[in-house]
Amino acid sequence: MNPKTAVRVLIAITLAPLMAIPAYNLREPPAREYALRLIKEKKTQRLQSLLFNADFVLAELSRLTWRLGWSIDPNKAIVGKDAWLFLGDKYAGNLSAHRQGQSVDDSRLAAKISVNLLSWERWLHQQGVRGFALVIGPDKHRVYRQYLPDWVNQGRPPRISGLVNGVASRLVCDPGPELARQSQAGLYPTYYRSDTHWNLWGAAISVDLLRHTLEGQGLKLSWQMPDPVATGLINKRSGGDLAGFLRIPAPIEEPDPLPLVYNTNHIQSVIRDLNTNEVLHADGYGQLQFPRQIVHVVTKGAANPLKVLWLRDSFGIGQSPLFSAHFEETIQIHWGWALGDKAEKLVELVRDHRPDIVIMTIVERAVMSDLLLTPPPQN
Repeated sequence: MNPKTAVRVLIAITLAPLMAIPAYNLREPPAREYALRLIKEKKTQRLQSLLFNADFVLAELSRLTWRLGWSIDPNKAIVGKDAWLFLGDKYAGNLSAHRQGQSVDDSRLAAKISVNLLSWERWLHQQGVRGFALVIGPDKHRVYRQYLPDWVNQGRPPRISGLVNGVASRLVCDPGPELARQSQAGLYPTYYRSDTHWNLWGAAISVDLLRHTLEGQGLKLSWQMPDPVATGLINKRSGGDLAGFLRIPAPIEEPDPLPLVYNTNHIQSVIRDLNTNEVLHADGYGQLQFPRQIVHVVTKGAANPLKVLWLRDSFGIGQSPLFSAHFEETIQIHWGWALGDKAEKLVELVRDHRPDIVIMTIVERAVMSDLLLTPPPQN
């Protein structure tokens, strides 16, 4: 082969993959139409982004490495045993927290939070609130330790140990040990393999444990679930947030067990924006996503004629239909918003709406927060 021919071959080999990327991105008619419009409008940057977007290459690579037990982005998500996915250190140093376990500083912070929770309980009782509880949404690392890589699973006490076992332990509902037990003994997982969150089955177990926490404070509650909690239908779903971080939701399919709830045909929720009264949606007792405003849910057919002020995060998604089934009225707000600015919003909601119960659902990786040191009003 003469030098000129060799150069041409080398250029062709180099350019072939580059030309394959636009061909792949323009394989569907809508993409081709969009490209023509960008050309006509002379929007070259958008056109380049469309033509040379190589995300699909990374996705294919991630599918391969995931099956081999490797992560393309371990800062966001790591691959454990049997292809289970766990949150990485990008989010509150989650991975390192479980590897290192409880520190001396954690113990001190937990003791302060415990004392502050008791202060809030006293203030809430003065406002007529009858029940107060903190529900911890356990990190999957703790519930499914057996699937963690050995270098992560050091068997150390979790950071929240001092809070769970502290002076305010009767106010703290930690479903972690029961979820781990059920996960090992039961037919179905309580968390999604490819997601940070519990599934509806795991959420139901947490809500049932919350019932025992509230009943320990003297509340008698009617219940729409069997005791012990049982599964009903078993659906399937594709990959969750951790799979999304690694760009592999499509090849993952996992069971989605639903808890058995009685009288669902008689449970009907209307969901409104508390401030504007705008109807957000009225739909059985379905899941309510992350509350981006203060949400007011009124449920006809709920088991208990009680009003709950619920400070929650995304772990409340799985709990939300069960709260609707059991409480006639819930006012929902993100806990960070409620406790920020000296807890002004929390105090305002308690004084204006006079809830019977105040519940906080907070994911484990965020529960050791200085926000939980925010004291109640002194008057």
